[in-house]
Amino acid sequence: MVLILGLLAAWACGESGLGPDVPENNVVLAGSGDWGDDHYVANSASVDGHGLTVEVSYAGGCRRHIFTLVISESFMESDRVQLAAELVHEANGDACERWVTDTRVFDLDLVRTRYQQFYGPGPGTVVLRVEGLPGESLVYEFAG
Repeated sequence: MVLILGLLAAWACGESGLGPDVPENNVVLAGSGDWGDDHYVANSASVDGHGLTVEVSYAGGCRRHIFTLVISESFMESDRVQLAAELVHEANGDACERWVTDTRVFDLDLVRTRYQQFYGPGPGTVVLRVEGLPGESLVYEFAG
């Protein structure tokens, strides 16, 4: 009986229609598309190596949810260079109401590449100013 109820719940929620090749954690430049505006809560955020790790919570559970880190096209000049960004959420019309908490990791390679385009090759430090994320110390440091 429990198995039948589980199968019925999965069927009722439907599928997102996204194939396995659609990345769930994108990093893109601002102005390059509409990446979603669905509600979420950012519980924590940290930079570890070349990744931004964010624990998020949101309503859903029946469709694939995509989070996109949208970074500014330009840097803010300061003692340590800063980069404005926004974490956006696309729920793909998921009407389920289960409260989901999971961890998303964003590869910061595009940030490093953009930094080196602006400031030349070599090591660098970028303070990420991500709208809506907790924490003041989102500092990305990388070698050349």
